[in-house]
Amino acid sequence: MIIFKVFERLLNIDDIDCKWGVRFMFLFCVIARCAVMFNPYSDTDFTWLNTWITTYESAKTPDQLPATLPITTGNIIFLVTAFLALFLTFVMGVLYSGLYARYLRSQKKAKEIGVSESGEELPKTGAILKKFLLLTLFYLAVSIPFMLISSNFLLFFFIGFPFLFTAPACYLLGDKGMFSSIPYVVKLTRGFYSAHMRSLVLIVLVFFFTDGIAGLTSFVSNTTFYILSSAFSTWITFSFGRYAGMAYSAMRDAKEHPEISPEKEGKIG
Repeated sequence: MIIFKVFERLLNIDDIDCKWGVRFMFLFCVIARCAVMFNPYSDTDFTWLNTWITTYESAKTPDQLPATLPITTGNIIFLVTAFLALFLTFVMGVLYSGLYARYLRSQKKAKEIGVSESGEELPKTGAILKKFLLLTLFYLAVSIPFMLISSNFLLFFFIGFPFLFTAPACYLLGDKGMFSSIPYVVKLTRGFYSAHMRSLVLIVLVFFFTDGIAGLTSFVSNTTFYILSSAFSTWITFSFGRYAGMAYSAMRDAKEHPEISPEKEGKIG
């Protein structure tokens, strides 16, 4: 099936022109995620906090409420570093989507050189990094408010995600601005929503499968579990980014050449 051919392509995150840069990004994210668990100053024991929450929920009168929030400095260090590691992995996946979309565009340009002397100008790495830094600052500014309200809008998020996940690649390549890229990719996604949903669900299933495998190693060695879990989660995040770059490139090509179907060509799932 076409979807499995696409899936095989998107899991091979090393298949890109700047492979050593991607390898460094991958290793950096894995180390950052492992460092959270191996940090001697962090504390992963939240027993007191869980007890406090239970007491708070069961309190019937104000005088029965717990006096203070029992959270240690080590707990705070763990939460902050865990958030930073997750955020770092997320933005590296976003950067990867732009790099992979540029790689696909360079391949397309190379094929067209013999047909036409005029080709589309590829964005420079420096320009992509500048846009990436702005995008990172924007994500950092909205991430905390989003986490506070996301539980109330999870359904809308999952429904809208297939429309929006290619927007970062669009912006990083300079095709549209940070905010104008959103309506642009929504327009491109019409007709490909179900294909994106299938592929994204399959990636999520692989994540649960690999996470389950990593979980089994915790019975033998916690160190092995931390390393495998960090590596697998980073790999799946980069696969999301790879699919975003792949999907955006295919949909943009389909807009330029309506007679070609990306699904039939095996470019998207």
